[in-house]
Amino acid sequence: MDFALNDEQQMLLESAQRFFIDNHPLARARKALPFSAPEQRQLWADMAGMGWMALLAPQSMDGLGLGLTDAYLVAEAAGSQLLNLPWASSAVLVPLWACSAGENTPRALESLLHGILAGERAAHCVDADDRIRDFAAQCTDTIVVRGLSDASRPLQIALLPAAAESDSAAGLDPTLRQSRPQEPHAIEWLSLDAVGAVDRARARGAWRLMQCAELIGVAQAALKLGAGYATERVQFGKPIGSYQAIKHQLANAWMAVDNARLSALYATAAMDGHLPDAAFACAAAELTAIEGALQTTRTVIQVHGGMGFTWEHDAHLYLKRAQLLAARLGGASRALSRLEELALA
Repeated sequence: MDFALNDEQQMLLESAQRFFIDNHPLARARKALPFSAPEQRQLWADMAGMGWMALLAPQSMDGLGLGLTDAYLVAEAAGSQLLNLPWASSAVLVPLWACSAGENTPRALESLLHGILAGERAAHCVDADDRIRDFAAQCTDTIVVRGLSDASRPLQIALLPAAAESDSAAGLDPTLRQSRPQEPHAIEWLSLDAVGAVDRARARGAWRLMQCAELIGVAQAALKLGAGYATERVQFGKPIGSYQAIKHQLANAWMAVDNARLSALYATAAMDGHLPDAAFACAAAELTAIEGALQTTRTVIQVHGGMGFTWEHDAHLYLKRAQLLAARLGGASRALSRLEELALA
């Protein structure tokens, strides 16, 4: 199966990379701006103007109806610049639910999708059992989901306003705001019974793949930072990258990131092509993305030495985002267990 990027996809990747480098540098990510900030609202509207909110939305809902590989490329570019807006939930999970439900889509969810496509609303999906919620005050809507992780439960959602800026605080990743759930006692739960088991698994798998894409983007950017420093920093008359102790670590990190990227691209192609090994491919993508990103970001801090451990340096931002995404995906042990389960089955 040929899952190499075609010319259009390569152009999409390059344009997304340029966009986020120009509009969301790490200096801006450090500010952890709320969505109410004019810069954040404008950035979100510009992303919608690029068509990135509509990639997976059906054409009947003014979407583009493209595949997961196209969405992966945007997520990867966003991850490399530590985007602190909930693109994966807004542009992947919500459109896939709406597409699957069709005419049975709840009005509130359909209205939310139209707001997302217009670049006016940003939604972050959280499991109902989560005790800490990311993107607090960095979105307009929080979608609390029952049955997001447990397929045996009915799929239900509740649309809540995002946490106020005063109720949010910095967490493990200083570029993201977090809050604890404080829902009112009376929550209106909307049923998504029209989303069948297959479509439900596909939407959840696609959403998790986008988080893998962000992990890989984080790892790529960190590796570029570390490799650049290894060629500039001179010790004993030579760049430190010429010494095996550094060279081999960076080479191993590059291999880990490359393996993760190939696994993720195959997983998106397998899901788009409805291949029988799509679930196994997604599990492999999660494992390689988690392990590759954590290995790479840790290596980059080691390459920078004492300077890499300081809060002022950008290396720790990549490590913390990688750790947060890995935790949200369940960690490497969970991914390995899932992979073993599918292999034995």
